[in-house]
Amino acid sequence: MLLMPTHTVTVLTRPSPSRDRQNNLVVDWSGAARTSYQGRVQGSVSTETKNQSDQVITFLDCFLPPTAIVTSADRVEVDGRVYEVDGIPFTYTGWGPLGSLNHVTVTLKEMTG
Repeated sequence: MLLMPTHTVTVLTRPSPSRDRQNNLVVDWSGAARTSYQGRVQGSVSTETKNQSDQVITFLDCFLPPTAIVTSADRVEVDGRVYEVDGIPFTYTGWGPLGSLNHVTVTLKEMTG
């Protein structure tokens, strides 16, 4: 059971890559399978660089139910914005009285600029 789910979180499962005209492998996310969960999302870190262009990198912590299926190759949509999964999702499994706190933790990343 997830404490206080605040968002509808949609996992976009990475489709198989195909070849473009130049024979490069590309992933077309428009056909990705979509699975929605009730979860909790909160801000983690945001950084800005101004070397050659203004770039902002934002990280969010996303907590999903233990039944959620998400991998490091997937993307996640929250409030209409699409984020990359950063790293390997972590499954927390408690036992005894803490078993009700089971969840999957996913770090989300968005780069703009």
